[in-house]
Amino acid sequence: MKSLRDKYGNWALITGASAGIGEEFARRLAVEGFNLVIVARRKDRLEKLKQQLEEKHKIEILVATVDLLSENYLQELIEIVGERQIGLLINNAGFGYRGQFIDAEVKNDENMIKLNCIVPTALTHHFVKPMISRKKGGIIFLASVVAFQATPTTSVYAATKVFNAFLSEGLWYELKKYNIDVLSLNPGGTHTEFQQVANSTTGPIPRTTQQVVNTALKALGKKPSVVDGLYNKVLAVSSRLVSRRIAVTVAGKISEKFYKKN
Repeated sequence: MKSLRDKYGNWALITGASAGIGEEFARRLAVEGFNLVIVARRKDRLEKLKQQLEEKHKIEILVATVDLLSENYLQELIEIVGERQIGLLINNAGFGYRGQFIDAEVKNDENMIKLNCIVPTALTHHFVKPMISRKKGGIIFLASVVAFQATPTTSVYAATKVFNAFLSEGLWYELKKYNIDVLSLNPGGTHTEFQQVANSTTGPIPRTTQQVVNTALKALGKKPSVVDGLYNKVLAVSSRLVSRRIAVTVAGKISEKFYKKN
């Protein structure tokens, strides 16, 4: 059986790599022997991660301290990557917010839509073209269990994750003829820094970043979409068994009870 590096190439690029699921992807792909481009704003964290992984795994790591909400983020990243061939793209960067829509700042919602939707679309447009030429590659989009259900108190975030899920599943079909694997990764509550930014909790049955990444790498190349964890699978499926009105009402009650910080 081919290793992931043999299957996809020598280099992987991970956005949002300074913490959480993105950092765990970096650690796991380093074990697999990938050279890494790790992207985030916090240079100190990226440099520390680079030092740890290069020393332990004898790989090459490029630190890309790029603000993906800046006007020139794509050109900055392209210049850092240079001629290196990215074989595995992990579109992980993103953020959310839990609260009433009318209480949120419009600029915050605009930034969320850009980082969660526009940025991964642009990065995929750029890095998929060389993958097509080489007839191999892999792309993972970080969607969410809320992509399966409109979720009050996190309405805009849930909408961005529907975008991620539908885009990646559509690309799974479009790109498979070029031997490119695409996966929509749908975690639920996970122990990360996400909750601090999102004004949220991890919920009643949180998962670890290690579990989420394990789920992703096992599913990549085998299916277009995967939900991490049994509890989250139940949530994803149950919304299809009742009317939309009931599903949205139940989702709102669950969100307010288990996930919204007081």
